[in-house]
This record gives sequence, C-alpha cells and structure tokens, in this order.
Amino acid sequence: MNNDKVFQMNFGKVYGLLLDKAARKGRTKAEVDEVICWLTGYNSEQLEAFRSTDLGYGDFFRRAPQPNPNRELIKGVVCGVRVEEVEDPLMREIRYLDKLIDELAKGRPMEKILRGQEKTAMWVCPKCGRSFKNREQGHYCGKPPATIEEYIAAQPEEAQDYLRQVNAAIKASIPEAKEKISWSMPSYWKGRNLIQFAASKRHIGLYPGPEAVEAFAGRLTEYKFNKGTIQLPYSKPLPLELIAEIAVWCAENN
Repeated sequence: MNNDKVFQMNFGKVYGLLLDKAARKGRTKAEVDEVICWLTGYNSEQLEAFRSTDLGYGDFFRRAPQPNPNRELIKGVVCGVRVEEVEDPLMREIRYLDKLIDELAKGRPMEKILRGQEKTAMWVCPKCGRSFKNREQGHYCGKPPATIEEYIAAQPEEAQDYLRQVNAAIKASIPEAKEKISWSMPSYWKGRNLIQFAASKRHIGLYPGPEAVEAFAGRLTEYKFNKGTIQLPYSKPLPLELIAEIAVWCAENN
C-alpha cells in the first residue's frame, strides 16, 4: 500500500485494528490509548471522539497537538521497515506508532515502550540541555519555529542560503499556498501539505510525495530519491526551475 492510501485511511478504522491487535495479546484499551497519547499529545477522550468522524489517518498525525520529542528514540523494524530510516516524515510518525503497538502486543513493559530520555540518554545538547540517545542528534533548541524564516534562521549558517532559495522558488511558483510549519518542517499548504523541505547534514530534503517523485523520476537522475523524498546535495547548484515545476505539479495534482 502506498503512502497516500495509508494517509487517507479512516482513523476510526485503524484505531479499531490497533485495539484488536493489542487485545489478542491480553493488552488493554487503556494501554493502547496511553501509547497513542504519549506519542501524539491527544487525550483518550479525543481518541474516542475521533472514532465516529471521517478523520483521515494522515490528518490525525498532522494535527497532533504535541508530538513527543522522545519519539526519536524509537528504533527497530516493524512491518519489514526500519522505522528510523523512513524518509517521509508523516509515514515515519505512523511507523513509530506501529512499532509501539507491536511492542505492546509482544508483552514489552510499558515503562520501556514509552521512551524516557533520562534513562537512555547518551548525549546532552550543550545549548538547550535536552538529552538524546544519539550524539549530535538533530533537534530544535527551545521552542519549535513558528514560521519558515524562523526555521531557516535556526539551521546551520551554511544551509540557510540553500533553504532560502528553495523557499523562494516554491513560494513564487504556488503563491496561493499557505506557508506553515508542519512536523517541525517548512511546508506549503492548501487543504493539505503540498510540499515540504528541510535541512539535513549534507543535503536539502525535498518532500513532494511519492506520486510527484514518480512523475519527475526521469529528470532526477542526478539526485538521490526514494519514494516521496528528493535529496539536493549542498555540493551541487540547486535545480530551482525543477523545484518550482514540482511544486506546481503538487498544487495541481493534490
């Protein structure tokens, strides 16, 4: 099943399947709710209310009120996929939950399922004092950015010009789209996320979705791409015209 089909699934239906999986192994609804609420910031009453709506599974995660920063400590394989290597940000959130429910069904203690930084930390950020399992873990110090410019200003200086060029190309090509921060990344929105981008250590990640990547695959041979992600290395000039065309395609086909 491709990512878009997963995102469009009804939350209530998926929630029921998660409850059934846990119940078959003797785990309770309260435990499932605790896991989901820990991951997303929703409460049990909201989860129950969502069951009778047409809320999509992707939108459930997009609208999460307070994604737990410790979710980055979730590692391992579920459904044949290593969750920490999933490049699509929204699908990675979904796989985080898959992994937690899988651990719950396998009998893992709740205190180990709900990752705690103070128990697993190996590295402490010298700026904000937050602890992470991996050294030099990418994160935001303090309050997450509220605007795209705040996001760019928080990135390493060498990445900022690239980010501004990408942002300008997208903004000029789809001026009707709304700028926002979604899942801590710059995003252009028109009823849903059309296209996102973010800074990585060696490249800019462009996230137009798997269908857009497939549509432009013949013109992406110079770059690494996989499913819904395109990597634009700092070592090459940015293909600004191509980025603009991809953004327009996303706006016209979503």
